[in-house]
Amino acid sequence: MKLESNLPRQSPWLFAAPFMTAIMLLMICFLFSRGFVDKSGLNIDLPESTSRLTGFDRAHIITIPAGAGSTIYFDGSPVEITGLADMLKKQRDGERRAIIHHDRMAPGGRLLEVTNIAHEQGYAVALATVSPQQ
Repeated sequence: MKLESNLPRQSPWLFAAPFMTAIMLLMICFLFSRGFVDKSGLNIDLPESTSRLTGFDRAHIITIPAGAGSTIYFDGSPVEITGLADMLKKQRDGERRAIIHHDRMAPGGRLLEVTNIAHEQGYAVALATVSPQQ
């Protein structure tokens, strides 16, 4: 015995609408989230250089923002310049390399101070730059 349905046949567009909604949400998510990727959440204007940075794959990131404040960022978390040596001592189990992201408008004395602290703790230091615009 064959059972027949008395319900009206559904349009195939009924099933396509949720699928298209999900695809559009994924596209919007991927397109707009690309611009939100900053390690420290700060907008840093890096100086230009033609040199390449190699060998610092798993290095720690030290960020020096512009301004007169003494707060810097070590691997994304804020730290006072006086506590940077302690943070570097705690991280000795991993790589002893650091990349310094410093803003062009950051005081040069603070850059030298951070570099000296890292060198005193036995870290190899590199300065982050961007390629020149052509």
